[in-house]
Amino acid sequence: MGFFTGCARLLLITFNFIFWLSGAAILGVGIWILVDPNMKDYMDVIKDASNDDEFLKTAAYILIGFGAFVFLVGFSGCCGAIRSSKCLLAFYIFFLLVVFAGELAAGIYVAVFKNDINSKLNQGLAESIKKNYKDKLTTAWDSVQVELKCCGGNSYKDYENSTWANETGSVIPDSCCTQNATGQPENLEGCKKLLGGTYYEKGCKDALENWINSHSAILIGVGCGIAALEIIGLICAICFCRNIDREKYSSN
Repeated sequence: MGFFTGCARLLLITFNFIFWLSGAAILGVGIWILVDPNMKDYMDVIKDASNDDEFLKTAAYILIGFGAFVFLVGFSGCCGAIRSSKCLLAFYIFFLLVVFAGELAAGIYVAVFKNDINSKLNQGLAESIKKNYKDKLTTAWDSVQVELKCCGGNSYKDYENSTWANETGSVIPDSCCTQNATGQPENLEGCKKLLGGTYYEKGCKDALENWINSHSAILIGVGCGIAALEIIGLICAICFCRNIDREKYSSN
């Protein structure tokens, strides 16, 4: 029995080392989403168009919280394995279940809100431009259009009869004009009135949806990967606890 107990202990310690690394991965993904330089501008536009909370940021905060919690879970597992303590292992199993439930909830949250927001972007982006481009979202929309190489929500025509167009007399903003090798638009004045120069004819809706889907897939993928590891950890911990009982029974 000592051989099997030793193997179970080694497996549990090895798993917890991998689990610690996964905690660092969770933290890294969550922080990356929050510090992505385009994150704020993209989410400002999406939030204004969909009237929904910043679900990606919320999910990222959840990942960061659970990533930090994973270090505590791993510590309990290692101590329980080294000391053959059923009490510590019981805490470890409980913590694993808590992390698993939290990641499952975060995954469901992202999937539900992703589909809901995508369904609202078609009309919402055009309304966002017509009402808010001149005011609070000018910088955000300019950043989205330059980075994603697009113009407007569904197309550049979303700027027609907008508050900004009526006040400036331009048809499209500078950020819709294509840039040359130096990063400057060619024939800017002509481009803004569609009288010369080139501009982005496609809208930003598809590009924003792709951005949402790619970031959501990363969050869900990381959560599923860690959940699979946690199932292995649960099995190792339960087997180790059973071997402890058998070893004690055999020694008596």
